Amino acid sequence: MKALYWKIRGIANSPSKLALKRLILLHKPDFLFIAEPWMNFDNFPAIWLNRLGLKLFSCNVKENLLPNLWCFCSATLNHVVINKDDQQISFSFDLDNHTFFMPVVYASANNNKRKELWQNLTLLKKLI
Repeated sequence: MKALYWKIRGIANSPSKLALKRLILLHKPDFLFIAEPWMNFDNFPAIWLNRLGLKLFSCNVKENLLPNLWCFCSATLNHVVINKDDQQISFSFDLDNHTFFMPVVYASANNNKRKELWQNLTLLKKLI
């Protein structure tokens, strides 16, 4: 199981897409997490990632702002999104008859917001 997390700081330009493609082809991740794509996912060519064997399964929720965390997985994996907010997406997936839980975090620079994130993750851990 391989996961790749990249704070790309903008994915709309050709050099970023080419670098991402090279990383995907080199590492063949089962999960890909893109932080700070700085664009609307609807404007990103989804077919491009589909050809690389990946599918979008969630984006974080940001009030009145574009999502800044995109989550992709291998087209062959099944997942269940458990919780998501402005700083994280938590999901589960099954592999070899085992269920795994994974949070993907893009934390705020604001101290109070980070405390809120840890409280949410702690509560989520108790529920699972």
